[in-house]
Amino acid sequence: MEKPVVYNNVKKFRILMNMTQQELADKAFVHRQTIVSIENKSYAPSIVVAYAISIVLEKDIKEVFYINKGGIS
Repeated sequence: MEKPVVYNNVKKFRILMNMTQQELADKAFVHRQTIVSIENKSYAPSIVVAYAISIVLEKDIKEVFYINKGGIS
């Protein structure tokens, strides 16, 4: 079985809200570098961080974060 990969729409929704990475980080109580790493898909956040980001972006968590379906059986 293939390991699931976490994808996200953080950058897309952040830009639609005219929000900087720093503003999102401050509102989600994380470092700006965390947002950078998530947007670059080099870091899969914890459920708590993913949920906080989704709340700030005013989106359902499943709209912001998703995994490849091929990795789940």
